[in-house]
Amino acid sequence: MDEEYYPQDSFTQHSMSEPSEVQRAINNSVIQEERVNNFISQTSPVSSLENINYMLQGFSYNRSQKEWTKISKGIPEQMRNDIIQFITPDLSEDTRMTNLNADQINGIMETVISFMSHYLYNAPEDMEIKDLNKIFWIVIKAVFITITRSREGVERNRLYSSLTLGGSLDNSHLPEENKNWWKFWS
Repeated sequence: MDEEYYPQDSFTQHSMSEPSEVQRAINNSVIQEERVNNFISQTSPVSSLENINYMLQGFSYNRSQKEWTKISKGIPEQMRNDIIQFITPDLSEDTRMTNLNADQINGIMETVISFMSHYLYNAPEDMEIKDLNKIFWIVIKAVFITITRSREGVERNRLYSSLTLGGSLDNSHLPEENKNWWKFWS
């Protein structure tokens, strides 16, 4: 008996071996979305806030074991809550996605430095100066890193451009930075 030839079988085999243009476009969209989600999760200021909260409780992140390990008693709970409450607006997605200029960033940093200096100056007397310094620098660095991502809308622009067809998370097109605008340090 002769084998019968069905044109549909040939079409099915061909379509299974090579994705169609539509399927390729869908795959590219999925890959792009995964890249954006990965970018957002890695740079999230909410993660920074959670990390600071753990650090102020006396934990340190062990990268090899990928877990938080208790290394000290941490700071008093009321003090930790006050600090977290104060820096939460600065360590938010809203702040990260804004378009801040140098004067606005300097103003935010001056406020954070002033608050932390005054707050830690009035800390419980049993706290050691090295612990107070550590708390100060953890908070200052976290806020500074987060809000500088908002300078001129750089991070917002990177994220939105990655959402467009053919966009990328590459920042090679960004203008050269003027390093003289960090006024709050003086």
